[in-house]
Amino acid sequence: MAGDTRTVHEQLIRSCQEDLAAGRWQPGEQFPSERDLAARHGISRATANKVLAKLASEGWLEMRKGIGCFVAERPTLFTSLRRIESFTVFASEQGYRPSTRLLEFQSRHDAPPAVRAALQVQHSARVSYMRRLRLIDDDPVILEERWLPAALYPQLNTRALEGSFYQLCRERYGLVVQREEAEIQAVIAPAWPGVRWPGPALRLEGIGCDSSGQPLWYQSLHYRGDRFTLSNIVDSAAGVPRLALNFATQS
Repeated sequence: MAGDTRTVHEQLIRSCQEDLAAGRWQPGEQFPSERDLAARHGISRATANKVLAKLASEGWLEMRKGIGCFVAERPTLFTSLRRIESFTVFASEQGYRPSTRLLEFQSRHDAPPAVRAALQVQHSARVSYMRRLRLIDDDPVILEERWLPAALYPQLNTRALEGSFYQLCRERYGLVVQREEAEIQAVIAPAWPGVRWPGPALRLEGIGCDSSGQPLWYQSLHYRGDRFTLSNIVDSAAGVPRLALNFATQS
């Protein structure tokens, strides 16, 4: 595409997303293979593999070992937001330098009743609590609070929480989020040490669950209002709106 500065695989990802949203392939239908994509678009199989992996990570496709890729159910708000669920990957792909600052980590028995109910844990069960700042080029852009059923995260320590939480869940504990339920509201960001934002924030609050419906965490994330935008794309052929949080460059 003339004037498009995105890489070849980024352009193909966007094209596939648009085709999937428009219903070119239906849920449950087999998606073109790595070999098919490479031949059709004149790219290497390694690039085609990156495209398929990205679409699967965003919830558009399901990988079935030994069979291939199949179209998943229509993306909801939070499968659309999965492209930034790993803040580290998202920021790096945008050309920024991500970092994480752990402010607090403790094991608690006094989690709010609403949190315990959402996590489906007993009153006597331990809940791990963490509070982190997520930064881009040393500038705080996300305030993160997260409550975890401690039994699912044995021997969790502060050092392990200095990077991608989603990677930690997958690689250390074998936990993979399959569904998120949350609400987004425009709010005034809480006063955290060293954080003074000029305007409102977008608060995303709710739970993440695995494929069996087991709650993996309860989270409250505040996205800096002047650095993130919430976009809404409605396509009559897609059947559902596509919403996504996008990071905005500073002027």
